Amino acid sequence: MFQMKELLTQKFFPFIVKPGRYAGGEIGQIVKDPAGRLSYLHCYPDKYELGHSYMGLQILYHLVNKDDRFLCERAFAVDRDAEEVMRREGIPLFSLESWRPAKEFDAIGFTLVDETVYTNMLNMIDLAGIPIRSRDRSDSDPIVMAGGPSAYNPEPIAEFVDLFFVGDGEEGLLEILALLIQLRGQSRKARLHTLAEKVESVYVPSIHSDPVYEGRSPVRVKARAIQHLKPEYYPQQPIVPLIETVHNHLGVEIMRGCPQGCRFCMAGAIYRPVRLRNRNDLLQQIEAELGNTGYDEVALMSLSATDYPELEALTMTLANRLEPQRVSINLPSLRPGSVSPSLFDAVKRVRKSGLTIAPEAGTERLRLFIRKDFPDAAIYDTARLAFERGWMTIKLYFMIGLPTETDEDVVGIAGICRTVSQISQEFPGRRTINVTLSPFIPKPHTPFQWDEMVPRDVFEQRITLIKRNLRVNNVNLKINQPNLAIYTAIIGRGGRDMAAVIETAFRNGCRFEGWSEEFRYDAWMEALKQHGLDPQALLRPIPFSATLPWSHIEKGVSVEHLMAERQRTSMQLRDFVPHATAKAEGESGETGLEFGRGKKKVPSRNVAAPTKNRVRIRWGKSSRYRYMSHLDNLRLLERAIRRARLPVAYSQGFNPSMKLSFGPPLPLGFTSEAEYVDITLEVNLMPYMIDALRRTLPEGITLDDARIVLGKNASLSASLNRVEYSVPIDCWENHAPLAKNIEKLMSAETLTIERQGKETTKSVDLRPAIFGLQFEAGSLLMTLGIGDAGYARPDEVAELLHEGLRYPSAGMPFHRKAIYRVETDGRRIDPMDI
Repeated sequence: MFQMKELLTQKFFPFIVKPGRYAGGEIGQIVKDPAGRLSYLHCYPDKYELGHSYMGLQILYHLVNKDDRFLCERAFAVDRDAEEVMRREGIPLFSLESWRPAKEFDAIGFTLVDETVYTNMLNMIDLAGIPIRSRDRSDSDPIVMAGGPSAYNPEPIAEFVDLFFVGDGEEGLLEILALLIQLRGQSRKARLHTLAEKVESVYVPSIHSDPVYEGRSPVRVKARAIQHLKPEYYPQQPIVPLIETVHNHLGVEIMRGCPQGCRFCMAGAIYRPVRLRNRNDLLQQIEAELGNTGYDEVALMSLSATDYPELEALTMTLANRLEPQRVSINLPSLRPGSVSPSLFDAVKRVRKSGLTIAPEAGTERLRLFIRKDFPDAAIYDTARLAFERGWMTIKLYFMIGLPTETDEDVVGIAGICRTVSQISQEFPGRRTINVTLSPFIPKPHTPFQWDEMVPRDVFEQRITLIKRNLRVNNVNLKINQPNLAIYTAIIGRGGRDMAAVIETAFRNGCRFEGWSEEFRYDAWMEALKQHGLDPQALLRPIPFSATLPWSHIEKGVSVEHLMAERQRTSMQLRDFVPHATAKAEGESGETGLEFGRGKKKVPSRNVAAPTKNRVRIRWGKSSRYRYMSHLDNLRLLERAIRRARLPVAYSQGFNPSMKLSFGPPLPLGFTSEAEYVDITLEVNLMPYMIDALRRTLPEGITLDDARIVLGKNASLSASLNRVEYSVPIDCWENHAPLAKNIEKLMSAETLTIERQGKETTKSVDLRPAIFGLQFEAGSLLMTLGIGDAGYARPDEVAELLHEGLRYPSAGMPFHRKAIYRVETDGRRIDPMDI
């Protein structure tokens, strides 16, 4: 393990763009001794920033580690820069917690949220040194498992996965791991047979027949659905990321499943039945998790949050409790007509989060057909209420190409957008409507699974029709182009013949299909043709008589029921009666919603805290946190301040932020014992506040000193002009040449280097900013300039002393020992005294 650590710190972390993705060390991570335990590596095959926000990962990580028989660690897909370094240096896929190679784990599990992560999964398996195809693995290789939404059609990747678990994994994963302990020493084949026989909802492709291409009757696999969402499933101490992620908030599941039953929605189908969580359990969980994480926003998560019966009571209670802590509330997409004024008021107490309305279709007829049965008036009422309550931006989401869609439905999208725009003009200030248009994708386990996906030219014609009928300045269109949707439809409805296509695309360099800048549409189309598959044919309707690749996976309703549901929708079109025509603009309707201008806002009085309430803190960070950027440090301290419940002062405005002022930022990859931050408090500093803050900091982050700052002094960054760094002299092979080179460097009049900026390279003379180089206790101590004394980086100085360096300067363990000001008379002033 020491060799792995040395390899990563010297040859991996210094040479990649975002090392914090792979370094681990977050608050809430769990590190166990693997001796005597079954080791399980939970993999999310996408970037850390996206995967960390997935709630299911936190739940399963918590449940597995809560059982002392097991240990669970994590791994995420490595980005292209990291992959290049790993393949060049022979570095295998490793876990975040212990940096242990993935191949050393007993089992590896992948969460597959959709088809865009399949090549990432293959890449992670390949980087781990495990054969990609299941049939090529030996008894010594880990069992490769997969679950998540994509497991409801496992066939496209069945050749790569040893075992699928279909359904809710809170109980099933623990059953699998417990059985693997009992089966230790048996062959891979024997273990997989026993798991398939004894664990409900397990599908093993190697022993279950291919339902399409072998022509045999497969074993039916029933998806697991837990009956109750127990409080113990949810960790009181979630993992808190050290770097910025896609969703920087506390996500809390309030309900699983959706009562609406939209006919296009696979998520609504696979997460049935609806299971509600107790409101008091939610309140207790949120209080505990906020206290342990320090997030400034709580997101109430569900497929349809406004269908949670106690949403208004829950939100108002939370608003009352969280407003003093400056913690805001976020709701996902809102169902039009289901939001009350009091709910909006509660959500906006601290800051307004984004607001999304998803009509999906442009007419009431088509919404009835897809089972989103609400009138246009509900959309307009919700938009008006949001604008009235101060929202400046609303997002609208529509799909193009739904079954039975006509030009009238398409023009209806433009009409809805125009009307929402007109409503926005009833209120002062510029309001913005952001509209997303996405292609409809037929999904397994839905009544529309047999339908075609409209061809590209038809999609583009309908987009043109919308643009022609929508010429409004404050409406912004975002069009999700059909290339990715075409890929998703083909792979998502595919069978085992897709395995060769996926592997070919992977071998040809395809990765991260879910990221627009990475998706290579032409490479996928070429891979399909290479294996004799016609992309256009795969997008056409599927006959009801055809055997579906996923027909052996059972989830609630049967294929026959879905078929009858699809046929019944066509009959509904004949009997459609529109909702009552919406009231003319300006008239009040019996909508159950309250309207009217709010009271005129009085500008808030400036209540900035006096300077005597400003406290300066000296803090440091160890090697585990060396790959956190300056912004990551800011987030870490903000969350620690919230956990400590310090009475910190906030800025004024729509999005108030903590009043913090940092000293000069530390370069990425460095450790330090001389970091500084000024915190403005709303009250006078008391000793217990510093103790409380110290207790909330993660191990490896130290709080070394704290003092009150009096007066309105200049910022720390502007006041300081010297910094001291140390680096072990063992980084050089021979110390004698090093001493001579230091003497030569210090006697030089100029030391010109080429400094690479973001866009340009410029020549810089470092000599005026080098004030001292000396040996001290086995280290080289560098005294360099910052601010008005010039600027030199220690790695730049090390490059000037390159003779005998054991490895590139980017991998050297630099440590900031001190930072201070030297006056013209030579006096040294500590930052705590400025």
